[in-house]
Amino acid sequence: MNYIAISFLILLLFDVIKGEYALSCFQRNLYNENRKYFQWIFRNKKIVFLSLDLFALLCLFLAAFLNNNYSVIIIILAWLFYILEICRILSLKKMRFSKKSLVLSKRLKRLIVTFSLFYLFPLILYLFNYEYAYLSLLLEGIFAYFIYFILWIAKVINIPLEVMIGHYHFQMAVQKIDQMKQLEVVGITGTYGKTSTSQIVNVVLSEVAFCQSTPKNLNTLHGLITTINNYLSKKEQFFIVEIGSYRLGEVSSICQLARPKYAMITNIETIDLGSFGSMENAIQAKFELVESLDQEGIAILNRDDHRQVEYRIQSNCKKIWISLETDADYMAKDIKYSKDGTRFTIYAKRQKIHDSIETRLLGKHNVYHILSVIALAMEIGMNLELIKRAILKLRPLENHLELRNYGYMNQINNTHRSNPQGAKNALDVLSLMPGEKVVVTTGMQTLGEKGNEFNHIFGSQVAKVADYVILIGEKSTKSVFKGLIESGFSQRKVYIVNHVKDAYTLLQEIKTKKEIYALFESDEDLEC
Repeated sequence: MNYIAISFLILLLFDVIKGEYALSCFQRNLYNENRKYFQWIFRNKKIVFLSLDLFALLCLFLAAFLNNNYSVIIIILAWLFYILEICRILSLKKMRFSKKSLVLSKRLKRLIVTFSLFYLFPLILYLFNYEYAYLSLLLEGIFAYFIYFILWIAKVINIPLEVMIGHYHFQMAVQKIDQMKQLEVVGITGTYGKTSTSQIVNVVLSEVAFCQSTPKNLNTLHGLITTINNYLSKKEQFFIVEIGSYRLGEVSSICQLARPKYAMITNIETIDLGSFGSMENAIQAKFELVESLDQEGIAILNRDDHRQVEYRIQSNCKKIWISLETDADYMAKDIKYSKDGTRFTIYAKRQKIHDSIETRLLGKHNVYHILSVIALAMEIGMNLELIKRAILKLRPLENHLELRNYGYMNQINNTHRSNPQGAKNALDVLSLMPGEKVVVTTGMQTLGEKGNEFNHIFGSQVAKVADYVILIGEKSTKSVFKGLIESGFSQRKVYIVNHVKDAYTLLQEIKTKKEIYALFESDEDLEC
């Protein structure tokens, strides 16, 4: 086996390892839906461009140019760079994907086939004509370096095939929905809180009927089609559809297939502006769900959200308003929070009912979610006692204000797609806890142009609650740090580390006689 053959073996191993990492990032960033993958590349320029395989590629260029006895030494140096980069990628993968794996869907398998052809071509070229050895090796190295972009090109090549397959699956879903005459659909949209609300609806309505909800993160039209075809059974009476939106018309397309009878809008916030372009577009997009209802439909709306109140609804559906702060059809008052959960009194205006509600869920935002679900359930005709019993069964979703004990500290895990309101709610929960309070954060990285502003505000909010702060990533947390210091927080109690694992080490070293409660408030997208 000569050195060219060894080089191809090393390069192909490198392609597999780097390719798997790139595929994981591509899949987690929705296959570049709404340029989400390209935004990830922009945020991670060092990983994408300043990798050690760049130096290996330069070695391959030099070896091909010289084409003499020195070429062998230079190629062996390239091997070293590739092996070192393999070790770096495996370390990144272990650190960032320790709890997540690549989901080998049929779509991803088709993408892998197309993607792999790029990397097999140089090898085939070499095997058919050894005179092209250096050219083949150089081509393989170029493809390896630009692997993140080759992946996107492979996706573009697959578009016609995916459109054909998508149309076939869409027709299957339409046919299945047409046959389920008894099915009533609950549509849920909003800037955040959709998944939590969907879970609560599912738990409550399951007390009286068979329910199916869209699985986690399958909130696009493609996800809805997949859910209908693969998960929805003909015995279901309620179908709970979480609806994400990135552009005008997207919610309408989902509603044309799902045909919701009930609509719930959690909230409308400014963090969606990056994809919609304006607040007016964001509001209109969310209300496409309500506008899809006929006069038999019911919309559950939040009176404490001025954007919902100010919107002029054209649909003749029934509008039900909830509130924690003002007069509404369903109100939550006398709210009490503790480390064990939340208690409040519900007032149902039309039914003239008031009763005490208890839940293990933490945070003001969960009161809104529960109140909106109570309103929906009572409008459908459920008994309040059944609803209360279901609410007691609720448990936090993974990484949504999830309280865990690790012996040396109590962790409040709120690392699912951090946003300004959710971060503020998490700090409110932390403030209720006894003992030393620590905030561990990466900052919020997916808020577009207003990211620095929101992170600065978050820093000032943290300063009012925390005893210690651990910032992960000096560059990404500059605005949080500035907000902390400008609010008078002691710089001696701020630690800056590079990785989450370093934060765990620091927490074990904090010497205190009190219990430690550590809020992990970070942006899930930063893990990639």
